[in-house]
Amino acid sequence: MEDAGDPIRPEETEALFAPFAGRMPCALAVSGGSDSTALMVLLADWLRRTGQDPAAYPALTVDHGLRAESAAEARAVAAAAHALGYRHATLVWHGPKPQTGIQAAARLARYRLLGGATHAHGLGLLLTAHTKDDQAETVLMRLARGSGLDGLCAMAPLSPLERSPEGGEDGWGPICIGRPLLDVAKARLRATLEARGLGWIEDPGNAALEFERGRLRAARTELDALGLTPAMLALSAARLGRVRRALDGIVDRLCKPAAGVVRVDAWGVIAIDRAGLAEAGEEIALRLMDRAIAAAGGAGGPVALGKLERIAASLRTGRGASGRRWTLARALVTEADARVRIEREPGREPLPELVLRPGDDALWDGRFRVRVAPGFAGGPVQVQALGEANARSLRRRGETAGDVPAQAAALVPSFWLGDRLLAAPPLGFWAAPHGERDLAATFAGLHSKTAGLEGSAGR
Repeated sequence: MEDAGDPIRPEETEALFAPFAGRMPCALAVSGGSDSTALMVLLADWLRRTGQDPAAYPALTVDHGLRAESAAEARAVAAAAHALGYRHATLVWHGPKPQTGIQAAARLARYRLLGGATHAHGLGLLLTAHTKDDQAETVLMRLARGSGLDGLCAMAPLSPLERSPEGGEDGWGPICIGRPLLDVAKARLRATLEARGLGWIEDPGNAALEFERGRLRAARTELDALGLTPAMLALSAARLGRVRRALDGIVDRLCKPAAGVVRVDAWGVIAIDRAGLAEAGEEIALRLMDRAIAAAGGAGGPVALGKLERIAASLRTGRGASGRRWTLARALVTEADARVRIEREPGREPLPELVLRPGDDALWDGRFRVRVAPGFAGGPVQVQALGEANARSLRRRGETAGDVPAQAAALVPSFWLGDRLLAAPPLGFWAAPHGERDLAATFAGLHSKTAGLEGSAGR
């Protein structure tokens, strides 16, 4: 698409939205600014062109409560959404606001609210209005932080929505963020609204120089003069994304059992062969370690690259058999003679407790997919960590495999009805015959970051 300030043509909407059709209907994140207002308008055009009803698509607005006008602005967005045929909901960020780091806190709150509302509507996709200009700013911001390849790939057209792994108040499962306007310049979106006589809300915070994005926008003319245009920065991000997919494909193959490099136990412990790790090369080894730490720790966010590099360097220079340990992203990394062992770090924070009803499934501790079959007759059950005493009791009675490390066994999810233990599936224990049909807990394991999805973490 051209970067000139020409309105988006009706026939262009097919290229924008058709790639997401298999995941629709979806929710829309709409702040009322020019980008998200244009997203509403263009999606409504495409839906009607393809015989669909916008009423199946909720538009969601977050009122952060940071400005006196925010409530009235949310009402204006609701009116605009209803005029286009959408449903609308305003999500309010309640509670005290931090004195520092307000933008980061607001972002976390925004996506927590948007993710919960998307799930509440029974949907798995949230569309946002990130543009080519936003992509360019993200690249520059991450470059200033010394980000690695993954960070400089910036935002992907489709990526998982990061969330708190414990579930807690929201409890929602996997939700993806779709960015249909990522290759569209902001100027074209504004031209589209102007051509239709539609206005939008200007948030003064977007240009405030106390915030990083505001400073980058103020420097736009100078950056363009240096050739650092949104188009060129976005092109670099796309090309780096191609490299990232190739590297992650190599890691995918190393993770397969046939490669003999990685062993993943049902109870959530990952062992990586040290010789295979060394042979893989530094970048591939880092990516493999990153994936294992993210899976074993279940923290839900990116693994800090600088800390990961220091652990990997220590492993490369160590002699082995030292038993050195490191903690990162809720994972415990232990050096052994022939392998690196990665598992959930014990004792750092309480493990979650969930209540599941028949037919429910959830992600427990960011590590295990837990499920109660629809036909289960026992009613709601509690899911919580098995605990050391119960793990010892099961082992003493010979009801679990003897080779499961005690520490790992204590940290697996177990199902309870009152004070009665029903199952600890990762250890192969079910109190009732054929209990595996009703109660399941499966370690999420090592997933590719770019198999159909690309993460947007700024590593």
